[in-house]
Amino acid sequence: MIKKKGCQPCRIYEPTVKEISIINNIKFKSIQAEDMPEKIRPEIFPYFYLRKENEIIESWAGTNERKMHSVLKRSIKNFKAN
Repeated sequence: MIKKKGCQPCRIYEPTVKEISIINNIKFKSIQAEDMPEKIRPEIFPYFYLRKENEIIESWAGTNERKMHSVLKRSIKNFKAN
């Protein structure tokens, strides 16, 4: 999860994402956008990358839980919602 300082949606949504990652045994990592080089920093927050080994297999932005479930169902075998 890439989040920005002062981003209220990021703060509200982070616990949901952490819970889903625990249920599905997915490693969760949070990064502050301000710590990233500006040229690769996303414009929308929160921003997510789903990686397998060193390859990005999905990316999406925002706090739409249905969208997140849809992305994860496509990519994770036996995905479980919270």
